[in-house]
Amino acid sequence: HTNPFKPCSDDEKEAMDKMRKPVVLFMALCVRRPDIIKALFEKGSKEKADALAKTITVNMSKLSKAAVTKHGAAKVALQVADMVDESETELFLSFLDNLVQKSDKTPPKQDLIDACHTIQEKRVGEDGKKDMRYIIPVLSGMTRDELNTKIPDFVAADDDIFKKAQRRMSERLMKHALVFRDDPGKGESLYGMTLCEQLVFLHQLDFAAVGLPQKRYLKSIEICLEEDKMFSDRVLMAALDHISGTFLTNQTKLPLAYMRTIILTCSKHESLHSWICHVLLPRLVEGKIYEDKRQWEGWMRCARMLENTGEGVSSLSAIDSLPEEQKMIYRSKNPPK
Repeated sequence: HTNPFKPCSDDEKEAMDKMRKPVVLFMALCVRRPDIIKALFEKGSKEKADALAKTITVNMSKLSKAAVTKHGAAKVALQVADMVDESETELFLSFLDNLVQKSDKTPPKQDLIDACHTIQEKRVGEDGKKDMRYIIPVLSGMTRDELNTKIPDFVAADDDIFKKAQRRMSERLMKHALVFRDDPGKGESLYGMTLCEQLVFLHQLDFAAVGLPQKRYLKSIEICLEEDKMFSDRVLMAALDHISGTFLTNQTKLPLAYMRTIILTCSKHESLHSWICHVLLPRLVEGKIYEDKRQWEGWMRCARMLENTGEGVSSLSAIDSLPEEQKMIYRSKNPPK
């Protein structure tokens, strides 16, 4: 099942149906007495209690929503965090996740964000590393600048945590998925991070400076390309367009992974071939991409891929826009067929 909380057999479904009513009733008691949430999570975390754990999880929103109304999100988050132990982490994370109601128009409040950071600090692992899962529920309430500083930590985490963080950062900004927002200026902040912004900041990540292996940096971008329901061809186009625009105005160098991403995009999204051929590749020539050896190699490879696609789209006009010296270099490596 794509949903890990659905019953995996008829027997489990029957068991979950029978458990639903007593679980919900016990949750109602937990709202009155938050101290007994520990007992609920303890029972659901025992070995071979998978059906009970699933039943608790699928009904967790009822408990979290009622607890927020009665006690306040930040207060109950800290109270429950102090009670649960390591074996109950998964149910506690589900509880935290549901403290932020998806239907709310307003982002998580600062006191809940502070509470999640406090919980994260208190539950540091034996290796001294922070568990990024504890702040994922409140990412949409953080400023874009703060989220940008946390990107390296999410990239360093496992793929599942990285993808969950991406969804949470952008969840309240899906109408603006294709936009890289302008900095509003002093005294104001942007909250959350659009999908376009995520791709741009991810490409611009100085992985060596933050101690990330280059392989992981490149892999994180591949993960985005694989999640094509989120990072669609239009989102990719918006991000690549923004990066090339800042390069053209000499504001920044092209990120290390930039041409690699374009090449992967060529393989994955035929819908972008025309734009890459007629807009992006000529723009990069205008910005003198051939002065950067690594990016120039990528440009030539991309142009070669699209030179004879047989789709009525060709990079020939972009190749012809090269200065004579660079055109000769291109043709010496890629003779016309």
